Amino acid sequence: MPTQQPPARRERKKAETRRAIADAALRLFALRGFDAVTVSEVAEAADVSAKTVFNYFPVKEQLFYEHEPLLAGDPAEVVRHRPGGRAAVALRGLLRANPAGDLALFGRVYRGSDTLRAHGRELFAARERALAESLAESLAESLAETATGSPAEPLAALSAGALAGSVTESGADGMGGLRARILAAAVLGPLRQVWESILLEAAGRVPPAEAVARGVRTLEDANAVLSSAFEGFLEGRGASEGSLQGRGASEGFPQGRGAPLGLPPVAGLAEGREPAEGSGALPQPLGEQPRAVRGERPSIRRVAGLAGVSATTVSHTLNGRRPVAEETRRRVLRAIEELGYRPNVLARGLRTSRSQTIGLIIPDITNPFYPALARGLQDVLGPAGYDQIISNTDGVRRAEQAAIEQMIARQVDGLAFAVFHTHAEDLLPVIGAGIPVVRLGGRLAQRGVDVVHSDDEGGAAEATRHLLARGYRRIAFVCGPAAEGPAAERVAGYRAALAEAGVPAGRALVEHTAFSRAGGAEGVARLLDLPELPDAVLCANDVMAIGALDVAALRGLRVPDDLAVMGFDDIDAAGMVSPGLTTMANPAREIGRATATRLLERLNGTIGEPSTELVIPARLVRRHSA
Repeated sequence: MPTQQPPARRERKKAETRRAIADAALRLFALRGFDAVTVSEVAEAADVSAKTVFNYFPVKEQLFYEHEPLLAGDPAEVVRHRPGGRAAVALRGLLRANPAGDLALFGRVYRGSDTLRAHGRELFAARERALAESLAESLAESLAETATGSPAEPLAALSAGALAGSVTESGADGMGGLRARILAAAVLGPLRQVWESILLEAAGRVPPAEAVARGVRTLEDANAVLSSAFEGFLEGRGASEGSLQGRGASEGFPQGRGAPLGLPPVAGLAEGREPAEGSGALPQPLGEQPRAVRGERPSIRRVAGLAGVSATTVSHTLNGRRPVAEETRRRVLRAIEELGYRPNVLARGLRTSRSQTIGLIIPDITNPFYPALARGLQDVLGPAGYDQIISNTDGVRRAEQAAIEQMIARQVDGLAFAVFHTHAEDLLPVIGAGIPVVRLGGRLAQRGVDVVHSDDEGGAAEATRHLLARGYRRIAFVCGPAAEGPAAERVAGYRAALAEAGVPAGRALVEHTAFSRAGGAEGVARLLDLPELPDAVLCANDVMAIGALDVAALRGLRVPDDLAVMGFDDIDAAGMVSPGLTTMANPAREIGRATATRLLERLNGTIGEPSTELVIPARLVRRHSA
């Protein structure tokens, strides 16, 4: 029987695997840039599965920031563990004087990616929130010192004594919490600016040591400025002469401006006392719960307190899973409306292991077919409590792969995917992550993937038969690049109908182009340059067919007398152009509804088969173009 590895050895192996994945990622990022590398390529380079990569690094950006060379620890943890509540946390101490790793390389990759810059801002915002919470957690001795009037220390050192002046018995709420947030922003704002400046300088021609030294000097300057500007703010306490309203430009605030940041001047709050009459504070009616400070979410506990019920009763009122007395229900709803409470979807997701989101990956959001498809999904998902995350790929395989990775990183509960160039192996990471997948188009060919699509082959065959019945014989087909995805099946249906009628289908009559109005125009223009002109053109979608009508008008051709034109999808514009476009109705909204229904069935565990296929029939819509 195999013996289990000791905990220390397991942890060491995990750390080695994590480091190997991160190192492989950085090598690829350095060679090709962050945005050009996929998680699947990182997994291959590290000789692990994509699922293993996501287990260690749920978000792709973490692969890069694992190598962050400058930041020296977490400011929030430094504040929490300061000995005796007095140890200073200097700004310059938050930055390494000797960077870890290749600073210039890290800076070059960072400079080349807007995605990494945005993620960097998110990281600093998260640190700022954590630091504010640490500042708002006053230690008992600090509060005691504040109550006895001990002098506060300036912002330059972020000491506990200074914090005691800003954190009151209200904890993280009210003025104390706001001051803590201001302090956190004052510390990490300059730090982020200097951090990014060092990276960008090191990415250029500035030697890394010089860039770091310059950044440290800048932080020291910021330290001095912030200390001067906020010392009075931190030390504000007690009587009206020490209130915020009484402070002037000499203590960091312009004369005549009153309290900083538009706060009402409330004497005594810094000591945790109730505001005295005439202090400028608005009276709080008895029994009324204070509203959340702007930017803070009212909690379910505040709703429960205002309604006089338990938090569980509020939850039952919201989700309807347990009966609640009508009078109690009305009381809870009034409290919800008064506080402006909104359920925390993220918190609910932590309890249920679901994000309540469904991903939709599409090739062209400007094609009216896809918004109608998304509307169909929403018809079903909305009432079920799900939202959509939509990603546009322009039909580019690398963009499709990146979109899949982002959906996994966002922990969507299900994925609907309009296939163009993606291969079966590209979907393996999402299947491995246990996320239900529905392909929109293509054939059923992959275990773990359901397929919902219109009858593309049958619809194209019916369209071709319609043209044949109208007397056209030299029928051309304009489809997408390499005829992949649904277009390939439509080409197959077109060829089958011609063969059935004994009409030759020459290769010159099939044009591959972009799935767009311009693409349709280009394809038809090439067909009209042939020695023997087509007398009818069938297009893979309506947008391309409208491009065909544009070219026919420019060439002076009468539609349908000189050239018949047919489309596929029956978008709204098909009935608005002149002449009206004859087309095959591809019920986008119905397909969206069927897709959402299948995903919910998978999530609810009501389907036993590993894969299913649902075909939605297409329907001929006769107008004047053919």
